[in-house]
Amino acid sequence: MLSASIMIAAALAVSVTPQELTPGAPLRVAVSAIPDGATVSGRFLDRDLIFLAVSGSSEHLAFTGVDLDVEPGVHPLEVTLRSADEVISTRTLDLRIDEKDYPLESLKVEPKYVEPPPEVSARIARETAALKALWRTATPEILFDGSVQRPLEGVEGRNFGRRRVFNGKPRSPHSGTDLSAPQGTPVQAAAGGVVALADDHYFSGRIVVLDHGGGIYTAYAHLSQIDVAVGDPVHAGETIGRVGATGRVTGAHLHWGARVGGARVNPDSLLDLLRLSP
Repeated sequence: MLSASIMIAAALAVSVTPQELTPGAPLRVAVSAIPDGATVSGRFLDRDLIFLAVSGSSEHLAFTGVDLDVEPGVHPLEVTLRSADEVISTRTLDLRIDEKDYPLESLKVEPKYVEPPPEVSARIARETAALKALWRTATPEILFDGSVQRPLEGVEGRNFGRRRVFNGKPRSPHSGTDLSAPQGTPVQAAAGGVVALADDHYFSGRIVVLDHGGGIYTAYAHLSQIDVAVGDPVHAGETIGRVGATGRVTGAHLHWGARVGGARVNPDSLLDLLRLSP
């Protein structure tokens, strides 16, 4: 007769979406057949996975991502099932991350956004630290309901992941997608959540960041106007600001970005995953 722990290990089912991964891809991990009283945890690409229970189901979900700087190759995803005082089961999946060649993009911007003057260095450091702290925070509940939309309907995004050169100087890859629209065009929340940041940053200009729970964030930058405040609950399609040209820009547009588990991911791909959940 099988022991209880062996039976549970045999029943532990882990599924990963999508099957094909490249740098910049978000990732959804589902674990089913979780027995009462047990907890599930995981780790992938040196990041802890935060599993959230799905209401009315035995399924637990975690969201993470493959950052733009991750090296292609095989990387282990580990899922662990625990009871109150012991590890019941551990399952490891070897996930292949394929190479993706993002093109090079050269842009001309105001010199102060390539070599900022000394008097703004403290401001830049403060804003960078605030965002890093935010990306490391994972709200332990799902704040979206599966209803999603792009922030500017009918406008195609471009240049996610492109290697960027500003005024001849290489900079970090483009961590979002740019959506062109006239100044003042309303910007909608891509999914339900809570406003985690509403501020004016040196590089991003006026920026709103939404927390969707489980370490999922979307960011809306270069706004001319912010229409929400930190702590406000929002629904998919709700206006959160207006298209602008604040910060480091070459013209009016919306920079739409996403972070999952701290990783920079393609926001359009993230919406595809959120449509599946919870």
